[in-house]
Amino acid sequence: MKVLFYNAVIVGETDVLNYNAVSVTDGKIDGFLNEYNLSDYDVVLDVKNNYLLPGFVDIHVHGGGGFDFMDGTADAFDKVVTTHLRHGTTTIYPTTMSESFDDILTCLDAFKNYKQNYKQTSNVVGLHLEGPFLSPKMCGAQRPDLIIKPTKKEVEIIAKNAGVIKRISCAPEVDGVLDMAKSLLPLGISFSMGHTNATFNEAKTAYEAGFSSITHLYSATSGFFKVNQKVHIGVTQYAYAQESIYAELISDTCHVPKELLSLVAKFKGVDKVCMVTDAMRAAGTDVTESYLGKINPKNRVIIEDGVAKLPDRSFFAGSIGTMDKAVRFAIKDALFSISDACKMASLTPATLMGINKTKGSIAVGKDADFVIADKNINVLSVITNGQKVY
Repeated sequence: MKVLFYNAVIVGETDVLNYNAVSVTDGKIDGFLNEYNLSDYDVVLDVKNNYLLPGFVDIHVHGGGGFDFMDGTADAFDKVVTTHLRHGTTTIYPTTMSESFDDILTCLDAFKNYKQNYKQTSNVVGLHLEGPFLSPKMCGAQRPDLIIKPTKKEVEIIAKNAGVIKRISCAPEVDGVLDMAKSLLPLGISFSMGHTNATFNEAKTAYEAGFSSITHLYSATSGFFKVNQKVHIGVTQYAYAQESIYAELISDTCHVPKELLSLVAKFKGVDKVCMVTDAMRAAGTDVTESYLGKINPKNRVIIEDGVAKLPDRSFFAGSIGTMDKAVRFAIKDALFSISDACKMASLTPATLMGINKTKGSIAVGKDADFVIADKNINVLSVITNGQKVY
C-alpha cells in the first residue's frame, strides 16, 4: 500500500527538511517530495502544515491511564500502551520494578499474553527490569524490603527469557551483579547503572564490563561525597567522564530542571541523552492518590505539583509525564531545537537499544512511525507503520 503524508513540516535528524511530503510503501518510508500527484497513492493524509515528528521511543515507563505493568495482566499492558500511544510513544519498553521475583515473572507472562492475543498499534519491544537488583542505600521510592542480590536461579530465568527481557537497570556494586551481566550481555540484554551507590571506579568497571547507560541520571545515582574528609565521586560524575555512555533523564519538568537538561546535553551531546518518562500508573489521569507498582497499601503514593511522591514527601515516586510533554519541555523551557528535542526522545534511545535501523527518525528505509503535532507540540495524530492509529 502506498501512503502520502503531505503539507507537512518534516522534522529530520538534524533540522527541518526542505520537503513537504513523505511517501510510504507498505509501512516503510521510501522518499521525500515537494511535487506529487495525490492520485498515485492509495491513502493520502493532509498534515495541514503541522509538524511531522518521528514517533517517540520510551525505554523507561511503568504505567499510565490508571494501570501499571506490574498489575500482571495483558489488559493492563494494553491500557498503559494505549495511554502513551495517544501521547506519541510509538515504541515502548514496559518497565517493571522491585517486587517479588514471582510477581516479575507474572508480569513477564502477561507481556507474552499481550503480544500473542492483543492487537498492537504500538511497537512493544521487550521488558525493562528496573530492579530488584538495586542498592538498598539508593532505592529511592522502591521498597527496600523487595531488593535482592541476584542468584543463579534468577539469572537462569532471565537467560531463558532473553527474547522478552531487553534491558536491566541494576546497581553494579551489588554482589553478583557484574557476574549476572557477564552471563546475560551476550544474549542481547542491555545493562544500565541505576539506583546505585557505586563509586567512580566501580562505575568504570561496570562500563568496561558492558554497561551502556545510566538510568535516570541525578535520580538515585551516586555523586560527590566525603568519607573521613576524603573526597569521592560516583556514577553521576562518571556520566560526564565517559563520553560513550548514554544517560537517561526524566524530562517531566519536575525531576530535572531545564538548566540541568541543558547542562547534561551540553557535555554529553544530544546523541547520548535519552529523555524518558519513568511514568507510573497516574500518568494520563487526574487522580491525587495512586500506587507505585502493584496496588498495595505499602505502595501508596500521592500526586501533587505534577509528580508522584511518597506520602511523607521524602522522595519522588515516578513521574506522571508523557513523551510529548518531555519534548515540549525541551523546546519551550530548555530551548532546544525541535530536531534536537526529538532526537533525545526518539533516535538516541533507539540507538541505545539497537533498533535505530528501523526506528527513531524520519529517514528513507525506516518504519513510518510518526507523530503529527501542532506548533505547541500538542499531539494531533499518531501513525505506526504508515497507518493512523490515533
